[in-house]
Amino acid sequence: MPCPAAESLQNDHTAGLGLTGTVVLSSCCRLLFIDRTAIDLLGTLDPDFSPPTGTGVLPPGLLTIAREIAAQHSASDSSPQSPIMRVSRLLGPHSQPVRVEGFPVPCPQRQETRIVLVLSRCALGVL
Repeated sequence: MPCPAAESLQNDHTAGLGLTGTVVLSSCCRLLFIDRTAIDLLGTLDPDFSPPTGTGVLPPGLLTIAREIAAQHSASDSSPQSPIMRVSRLLGPHSQPVRVEGFPVPCPQRQETRIVLVLSRCALGVL
C-alpha cells in the first residue's frame, strides 16, 4: 500500500518544478521508490551512477543522510512528542550542487516509517 504523505509530497513539489526528484527508502534504507528526476540529479552527484536495479544502490552521500535520519528517528521514537526532524545538505560539485532534504514519514498502514529524500538542483546564488 502506498504511503500517502510521500505521494502528496511528490505531487506538490514536482508538479511545477521539473527539477525536483524524490527518493523513498524504508527505515532500514532499502530503496522503495525513485523518480526519473532523482535519477538524473544523482548522475550529477556521481558521474558513475547508473539507474538503480533490483538492489537499488544509491550514492554513499544519500545513504549517509538516510541512515542519520533513521538513527535519529529511532532514538526519538520513544517520545510521543518528538518533533519531525529534517536534514538539509548540499552534495556534489560546487559548480552543480544538489540540495538534499530528508525527513521521516510515518506510514501507519504498514506500521513503519519511510525516509523521504527530496533532491533539487541548487542555484549558485543560494550557496
